[in-house]
Amino acid sequence: MSPRRATLLTYGFVALFASLSAGRLLASGSVPWATVAAVAVVAAVAVGPAAWLARTRIDDDRRGILSRLALVAGMASLPLWYGVALVLDIPILPTADAAVIGITCGGGLALLAERTVVPDRYRARSV
Repeated sequence: MSPRRATLLTYGFVALFASLSAGRLLASGSVPWATVAAVAVVAAVAVGPAAWLARTRIDDDRRGILSRLALVAGMASLPLWYGVALVLDIPILPTADAAVIGITCGGGLALLAERTVVPDRYRARSV
């Protein structure tokens, strides 16, 4: 599989996952728009520039190791998030759906900014 096709499939599946979350939120009747907006802003403002700076300052091998460590840290924090949500009586599914939609929108904004206004030296290689 070519890198371009893999990237397009990844974007397609993320969009499908976000649309399923949006469908669940809309079907529930109460959409936590503040949570969606807050997560989107945090994802766009924090993750995008961090990735752009990492591309320029960290070599490829080290960046691969650090991305795996970030994935493991994210997976380890999920049970903690569920525990806090249960203790504080926060509904887990609407919050998770809002976070998925917010992260997808924020990631899309960061990708759009990368393709339009970010200097070439900070951009990812074209696939």
